[in-house]
Amino acid sequence: MTHDNSQTVIGKTVTIKGEISGSEPLIIEGTVEGRVQIETSVMIRDSGLVKADLDAANLNIAGGVVGNIAVKEKVEIVNGGYVVGDIRAPRVVINDGASVKGHIEMEVDPDKAHLPLNKLWSLYECSE
Repeated sequence: MTHDNSQTVIGKTVTIKGEISGSEPLIIEGTVEGRVQIETSVMIRDSGLVKADLDAANLNIAGGVVGNIAVKEKVEIVNGGYVVGDIRAPRVVINDGASVKGHIEMEVDPDKAHLPLNKLWSLYECSE
């Protein structure tokens, strides 16, 4: 039997240090330190804290992110959520009560959204 709605949950009492990558949706209720690369969506619940650079297709933040974010589709930061770091995504929604300390870049070619920021900047420098 296959489950089309499979997802991974990192529980409130769990701390992971290292790299997380995969193609299933990820829900973070605990703490992640390192790097997160998910091909689909990531949800950081209000108890969740990510101290890492984060790459995903979609991102919903009710907890905290300390690190740079690169998203292919949409980032939403809800009431109580916060980001300390740069955000790169075609669409960014910052709800009332959310906070961001960093730069936001919204005009991104979706084919380049997966590139690390330093590689993306070097592409722009070469084209000027």
